Amino acid sequence: MIRYRLGAGAASVRWAMSPIHEVVSLARLLTEPQRHPMFQPWLRRRRALPLPDLAPLTVLMAEGAYRPDFLDPSPTSSEPTFEEGVEALLAAPADRAHAELVDAAAGRGAAVARRLLDDPERFRSEAAEALRRLWKAVVEPEWPAMRQALRAEMLDRALQVNREGLRAVLPRLHPSAACEGDTVTVAKAVDIDVDCPDGLVLVPSLFITDRVQCTTSDHWTPAIYYPASGRYLWAAPPAPGSLDRLLGATRSRILAALATPLQTTAVAGLVGVTPPTASEHLAILRDAGLIDSSRVGRTVTHELTEAGRVLLAAAAGS
Repeated sequence: MIRYRLGAGAASVRWAMSPIHEVVSLARLLTEPQRHPMFQPWLRRRRALPLPDLAPLTVLMAEGAYRPDFLDPSPTSSEPTFEEGVEALLAAPADRAHAELVDAAAGRGAAVARRLLDDPERFRSEAAEALRRLWKAVVEPEWPAMRQALRAEMLDRALQVNREGLRAVLPRLHPSAACEGDTVTVAKAVDIDVDCPDGLVLVPSLFITDRVQCTTSDHWTPAIYYPASGRYLWAAPPAPGSLDRLLGATRSRILAALATPLQTTAVAGLVGVTPPTASEHLAILRDAGLIDSSRVGRTVTHELTEAGRVLLAAAAGS
């Protein structure tokens, strides 16, 4: 059992996203895609691009092995950038990083130990560069939609805590999490007490599905990473059948998918059409007042209007 001692209770808990965590978790996912079938359509779309060399990351992803905390530093703000995460990775004290690599090498054999420990600083730099390559090739093009989904998750959970209290909400994040008094617990095989003088960070993740990940190192702010609920980034929710007759099958699926704001390419991937075809359908929905679209640079993000939400809810209840 891991016990996070909050002191000031729910006021000591904050929510944050972590782009670097998403990249690290994706690297883990790529080593065992068969365990996570929900990601397969998305992975097939992304694999149209050549994947970069991930050897400095995958060597740390063995099942049951310790993954160094410095590889995945706790977010220091609610929406840090990916590069801020990399800077924190590289800024971890050398002795701390070396100690964590020693733990990561334990029981892994002489070849892995040499790879990790012969030149720990070089290995850390190689891991950071591998993360940058994976970010650029795979995650960054999808990040606007991912960020919107994570924002929606954090806002929704924070509102739930305000209404119902942390004790009611934590088990919804994952069955292993609970809250008793001023202590958050996570059921794990280890037995650790963690003081949280600067609070506890709860981090939703789109690339973990069946577990929580806990940071307990003295060097990092205590954090719990849990599966985010925005899974319709990977597989669109079913559209009510009545909407098919009203809007057509493709537009009804797009409307259902936009329960979370998404960019055009993400919409196209979810409903199985080309981006130009998705743009045509989105324009029709926008002209009907069912969605809004906003542009930042070259990225266009689409979301439901109040009329769109009402229509979707009414169709779901019919």
